[in-house]
Amino acid sequence: MSKNDPIILPEKYYLDYFNYVLEFVERQYDHILDKPEYLFYQEFRDLSEQAQCLYLRFSNRQGNYFRINKIAYAEIPDVHDAKEELLYQGFIQVNESNDPDQFRLFTRQELISLYEFLHPTQKKSEILLELTETDIPIIHEKEEVAEVLKNEEVDFIKMLFFGHRGGRMTDFVIRDVGNVKIEKLDETKFSPWFESREEALAVMHLSQLKKMIYEIQEADLPLEDYLEEMPWNTWLSYPRSAKTAEKLLLKIAYYFEQIMKPDLALSYYSYTDRPPARERKVRLLDRLDQKEEAMQMAKQMLENPANASELTFATDFLNRKGIRIDRSMTKRLKDAPSIEIPRPESTVEKAVLTYFEEKGWDGLHAENFLWRGLFGLTFWNVIFDESHGSFHHPLQRQPSDLNDSIFFESREPLLTNQLNRFRTRKQLIQHIDTLHEEKNGIANRFVTWHESLLPSLEVMIQKLPLKSLKKVLLEMSKNMKENSAGFPDLFLWNEDDYQFYEVKSPNDQLSAQQLFWLDFMASAKIKVDVLRVNYLD
Repeated sequence: MSKNDPIILPEKYYLDYFNYVLEFVERQYDHILDKPEYLFYQEFRDLSEQAQCLYLRFSNRQGNYFRINKIAYAEIPDVHDAKEELLYQGFIQVNESNDPDQFRLFTRQELISLYEFLHPTQKKSEILLELTETDIPIIHEKEEVAEVLKNEEVDFIKMLFFGHRGGRMTDFVIRDVGNVKIEKLDETKFSPWFESREEALAVMHLSQLKKMIYEIQEADLPLEDYLEEMPWNTWLSYPRSAKTAEKLLLKIAYYFEQIMKPDLALSYYSYTDRPPARERKVRLLDRLDQKEEAMQMAKQMLENPANASELTFATDFLNRKGIRIDRSMTKRLKDAPSIEIPRPESTVEKAVLTYFEEKGWDGLHAENFLWRGLFGLTFWNVIFDESHGSFHHPLQRQPSDLNDSIFFESREPLLTNQLNRFRTRKQLIQHIDTLHEEKNGIANRFVTWHESLLPSLEVMIQKLPLKSLKKVLLEMSKNMKENSAGFPDLFLWNEDDYQFYEVKSPNDQLSAQQLFWLDFMASAKIKVDVLRVNYLD
């Protein structure tokens, strides 16, 4: 078989993957698994192979209901026997539920033929709405509808493996058919996602709460009535559930803000300082005429901003309150150099590149692509270092703490030592070239494997001061979530010089993150500026 031939997975690949997950979780999470999961392990392994396959075919699909007579898989020779075994062993139930979701299994025409009161011209969505209050038994008289059971146990086991409820078994397929090359990791160094069963259950409960909130909002019910006595402080006390809890708190608070319940919004924002919580709190406090508290919080944000957006907001807010802070996007744009070009047919960046190419410059619409690529290749071995307890399963494409401040805090010596290895531009280029050849095609959040990446990085390293490059890379590592974006649009160079430009057409504004990098790169002695573009017509 040539390397270009398609990879054919085994017939029962999904059973192999699930058994791998079962064995992995059983080995890695002995301190978390309890009676419900151990019972599922025993009962699933007692099933015949074809019953296991049919159950997984059910559970891997969307929805909890399936029409038995529509099920046909080549690797399951006797669906009827497999169905009967699952029914007897309690893995499914047939024609037991009154859930109106079962109507979705049938076509519009089938439903019209079953229920005489439906009109032939009705849309499927209208029919489903009308059937919400209708008895199910008419469907069950027509055929068998299976409901998948033991979902909670399967979901919990998968969550222990993936670390969240959104994990997909198809990631195994993507890896094994070669669609994505994943860095090889040492499984003996994997650490559990969760320290305790309580922490894992907290993540499960939050996932269920998120779904419940969506349904409550869809039904236009008073959300506050359903949120009483939620154990937010407990959920926030666990490292893994805290992230999920904070995101959900922000969503809830913003919802109350939108429906003009500022006191409720403020109470939910007060659980966290995760951006943009502090900004929203300042706005609400100011609106509620609690001016002093708003000013105090804005000053705290200015002194210790969580990101560039907080710094910009605090600056603008205090400026409006009469406390002058020397940092203005408007002034930066006003003082920037400008050029005049014909109105572009495509992007303004492409038109500006053409403008400079006609003046003898080479150039690249680099933006985040260039700096992210440099970061990913320079720090490849630090990113995929398994000794920090941030790799938990073999499908991971990045460490689990990459977006947290702990990434920098726990790896600062490694990051600085790596940079100190490069005493000359030539050494850094050799390192980049070697990593590019060794790792080409392997998934790395920062590296886009484009043919222009390596030659563009080589030019950038040759042109920029080495000390400046190192400063930018280290600053990126301090806040990967925010600082891996917002870089200037264009990288221009000629034989003697180089320049970075953030291109702004007449109605464009600078973002907080763009302003952050403009200021930082200028302080690091990198030639960077805003370039205002005016159109000749």
